[in-house]
Amino acid sequence: MGLEPALTSVTEQEKMLENASKVVKAEAFEMKRCLDKSKTMDALKHSINFLNELRTNDLSPKFYYRLYMDCTNELQHLEAFLVDEYQRDKSKIGNLYECVQYASSIVPRLYLLVTVGVVYLKCGEGSRSEILSDIVAMCRGIQHPLRGLFLRNYLLQSTRSLLPDVPKSSINEMTTNLLANEESANEENGETNGEENKKNEPDGTVADAIAFILDNFGEMNKLWVRMQHQGPSKEREKRERERMELRILVGTNLVRLSQLESLTEEIYVQDVLPKVLEQIVSCRDCISQEYLMECVIQVFADDFHLATLNEFLFACGELVPEVNVKDILIALIDRLALYSSNEGKGKPKQAELFGIFSEQAKQLIENRPQMPVEDIVSLHAALISLAIKCYPDNIDYASVCFQSLKDIFANKDVKSIGAFSPIGKELTKLLHLPIDEYKNVLRLQEIKEYNAALEAFDYRGRCNNAAYVIQSMMENETVMNNEDELGIVFALIDSLLVDQPDQPPNIHVSIFVAFISFI
Repeated sequence: MGLEPALTSVTEQEKMLENASKVVKAEAFEMKRCLDKSKTMDALKHSINFLNELRTNDLSPKFYYRLYMDCTNELQHLEAFLVDEYQRDKSKIGNLYECVQYASSIVPRLYLLVTVGVVYLKCGEGSRSEILSDIVAMCRGIQHPLRGLFLRNYLLQSTRSLLPDVPKSSINEMTTNLLANEESANEENGETNGEENKKNEPDGTVADAIAFILDNFGEMNKLWVRMQHQGPSKEREKRERERMELRILVGTNLVRLSQLESLTEEIYVQDVLPKVLEQIVSCRDCISQEYLMECVIQVFADDFHLATLNEFLFACGELVPEVNVKDILIALIDRLALYSSNEGKGKPKQAELFGIFSEQAKQLIENRPQMPVEDIVSLHAALISLAIKCYPDNIDYASVCFQSLKDIFANKDVKSIGAFSPIGKELTKLLHLPIDEYKNVLRLQEIKEYNAALEAFDYRGRCNNAAYVIQSMMENETVMNNEDELGIVFALIDSLLVDQPDQPPNIHVSIFVAFISFI
């Protein structure tokens, strides 16, 4: 069955959505009437009727989402009623859980299964881990990408406050205490208090929550990737746009993982990241890999990234060639550089952080000879930012980056870079980094090959950077105390002071000389 909607006109889509919404409202109204009369089975029949609207193949993701929201909002009324009803008589809840599994159509059946499963959990009946495992496994019954993604999103949203979030160690301690209390109760009062302790026994740990979310994440990613391969090839770009609209549904699983309070660094290193990376690497899909790798960077703690840096970078090398690994590396470098800055500019745990990233960047550039020069420059800019922020007292790291960039420019015969070209814009950002961070242009002479990188610009680019140097000196009230310091500044603004071989005719620089005279 194809994924693409049969009707592509926005007007037709809106009309279909309007008709479906009318059915949802009408059936939901009847469902609520039955609930008011405590006719649970009749209410379930009406809920099945409006959930059948989610079986459509004719709506695009944007319109399907609106229909999905209408249906799930109505399901909240059903859930609230069932929780209230079965908390008074929990003995009937198991029958209801089995009953909804006999719905004839699988889409409404699974939505109701999730809803009743949530009621089951809220009423405290049965094993929480077993119910969660049962529901997430049954959701495999829908393999249509769009319908499956939204069903699993409903599952994730409905259970977000019900997932077990207790450390394993706490469970062991609580179980020991409960057993001790039970023995004491049996000796003094018979079996009554012992049975009460069993009811209070904790059910599930954070490991169960992680297993549940990872299972759901893996299945959602597979459905999301499958969207790319359904429909005619001429509509590939349209499918890619629709996939990007749905990416947050998959990424929410990673957000949920990061929000678990009992998720420790040890658990993340051993159980979470390896399985997440395995899913990302194995899917072999560019869109999925780029988005999910950036998700991992953004949602998990900085300490977790430092503890798994080598594993994450190794996975970067395993991604498909179409993935823009440069952007992923820059995002991670910027994240850790900011972390170091917020921690008082001290070195992160790994003293070799810069060396690891520098080597990874080098391998990436060597393995991808067709990488655009502007991407190479932006990658070096991220490394320089890391070096300056994480190691402010070791300027040699910044010098290494500038030396590397000089060598790359020489090998690729890059010269006379236009100030407003893609390469020029990235090089401008790179050259401004140490100026902005040190707030003293005199320190630039400590960075080897800074001037060599500056010389790669054309005349306009060099003049623009010189003007930025002068502006920084004025803003930070930089004072030159001797001839050596004067020479440092003059070397940086040489293009404004001395006629250049590539200088266009009739260029006047007296205004810039006036600035430096003022200083």
